[in-house]
Amino acid sequence: MLPMCSAAMYVATLTAALFPPLRKRRNHEPFLSLLFEHLPMAAAIVDASDRVLAINPAFTRLFEYTEAEALGRPLGELIVPEELRTQGLEFTERALHGELIGTESVRCSRSGERIPVWIMGIVLRTPLRRKGILALYQDMRPIHQQRQQLQQLLEQAQQLMAARDRMLATISHDLRSPLATAQGLCQLILSEPTDADQVRTHATKLAELLDYQLKLIGDLLTYFRTQTAEKLELELEEFDLCELAVQVLDALTLSAYRKQIQLVPRLPEESVPIRADRYKLQRVLTNLLTNAIKFTPNGGTVELEVTTDPTLSRPIIVRVRDTGVGIPAELLPNLFEPFSAAVKPGTGGERGTGLGLAIVKRLVELHGGAISISSQPGSGTTVEVSLPPSPPSSP
Repeated sequence: MLPMCSAAMYVATLTAALFPPLRKRRNHEPFLSLLFEHLPMAAAIVDASDRVLAINPAFTRLFEYTEAEALGRPLGELIVPEELRTQGLEFTERALHGELIGTESVRCSRSGERIPVWIMGIVLRTPLRRKGILALYQDMRPIHQQRQQLQQLLEQAQQLMAARDRMLATISHDLRSPLATAQGLCQLILSEPTDADQVRTHATKLAELLDYQLKLIGDLLTYFRTQTAEKLELELEEFDLCELAVQVLDALTLSAYRKQIQLVPRLPEESVPIRADRYKLQRVLTNLLTNAIKFTPNGGTVELEVTTDPTLSRPIIVRVRDTGVGIPAELLPNLFEPFSAAVKPGTGGERGTGLGLAIVKRLVELHGGAISISSQPGSGTTVEVSLPPSPPSSP
């Protein structure tokens, strides 16, 4: 099929159509010569024996043959790959019988490069009534590159749609299942109003379910906001990162105590000033430490280290280490994806929303930082966050 956007092909066809009428007029040679020379497509005129009578500059640019090298030689020997010589001769024969040839094929340059081209063959007549052919070649490489780019964009769009569908299915399940359980608990409470212990037990489970639902909804809202940077602005202020780290550790002391986990701060004596969004970095530290506590068995250790390295482009380093169950190597590459397969209940049965690390990664990147995870099953996990003293976009 002829490319729809080929203005060059239209010009070339018009040129071929002009040859016969112009030959009836006087002084047509300069005009035809000028038109042929300035055709934007590679063009060659061959006689009935396929020998080259003329080529234009575009032919030289595409196939690397000078006029001296091409004139008098069979066109097929110049640019047609050996395995397509028979096809090339067939095109010539069909064109000589008046058929307008238009097809995509491959031709070779002087250096041997195989070039995809759109070919047109148009019959011409000389003043002596001897037939020849105007052969036109449009370089298809730019079009092929555009096709590849469009195909890549299409595949990316399909992957995003598939990820969206999986996410929606997961969200629907995670929202519906606890609500169904909560409904059942409510019915049990209503059916056993005189048994205070049973009512208290059911009410406790119901509170846990509602707490999880609120956390899931909150994480969903945060996650979707983080996916649109223009809707998630950083409220920058200057503060001591070590001070924030101590506040987060204090807030999680009870969660660690319940599992007899030791929280170990490793902070420098001097302050670590940073210009950042205090609330969002607090969310980052809280999510990372909560994850570490969740996947560390009773009696384990979770460390929070803050340090600096002036030689790095992101000199502020935060590390969260735990002595937990670790993560299999095959799950590490997709760990920051929402609802990753690595999301499992904690060592104490704690539930997660599957969005915590995805939110952390996005918040760190909004600050111009980077995050990485190293882990060995049975040997614990280390999460490292590196941050600049101030986000790149801040004044």
